Amino acid sequence: MNDNEKEFEEFVREIKFDDTPDPGHRGRLEQDLLATMAKRLSQGQHPWNVWRMIMKSQITRLAAAAMIILAVALAITILNHSASPAWAIEQSIEAVGRYRALVIEGWDSERAWREDGSLEQRPFKSWAVANEDQTMIEKYRHQVNGIPIIITDGHKTWRYDMETNAVRIEDQPYVASQCWLGSQFLEQIKSFVGSVITNWEVTYAKDPTAGKQRAFLKIAWLEERYNGPRSLCIEFDTESKLPVSFKQWENANWEGPAALIGEKLTYYENLPDDLFEFEVPEGATVIEE
Repeated sequence: MNDNEKEFEEFVREIKFDDTPDPGHRGRLEQDLLATMAKRLSQGQHPWNVWRMIMKSQITRLAAAAMIILAVALAITILNHSASPAWAIEQSIEAVGRYRALVIEGWDSERAWREDGSLEQRPFKSWAVANEDQTMIEKYRHQVNGIPIIITDGHKTWRYDMETNAVRIEDQPYVASQCWLGSQFLEQIKSFVGSVITNWEVTYAKDPTAGKQRAFLKIAWLEERYNGPRSLCIEFDTESKLPVSFKQWENANWEGPAALIGEKLTYYENLPDDLFEFEVPEGATVIEE
């Protein structure tokens, strides 16, 4: 080994870095190189001499090859991290606005409907069709364990109580029809940032079943006028930008069992009218209000 190679080997030996691929390592490595170069210059070495050593030395060529491999691995890692599709709520507002109908399948509890209800989960399925300007639900069907308990056709609402086997008929649309999970709902969430909403967090992960990238929006609020405290996590498909699932808790910390779980959300342009026709169960008491 000649003097130049020895000098370069000492130069490289002074640089300490972690060779595990990480986007932050490139900056740290550049800083280490500059610091080591500055130290050499302070000792009277000219920068061209140092780089001439680098280009002529055999050990340098091996080190350079290793650095190229490391740089490629680092670049791949950086690309993998940056390749995650970006998501913004404005995109989902636009995407949801193309549809008037929604089907939700999941799990709910009595607490989702009344304060003194049980938190025991039960399977449910809901169908909803919004009005023309998508500001509220026009038609709605909600069934638990396969039994319809609320149906509205836009004019009348039928409520079935399984415990008493009674049907209440109200001569009005569904009273909670403002709860349309559409663009207006997402617009409201957006408008509450910095005021009603106390927490807003977006994370990304891949769905192990579908193999697609997902964005998860976690929000929380304490306002009693919006039934607070509540916390909510909505899962969005980063390709279609549509919500695909959600969970809601009766606290502002996403803790404990969720009161309402939408495992699958499917959007449609419309749904058939016969879904919103109610058949009174045999022997049920009918109460018209």
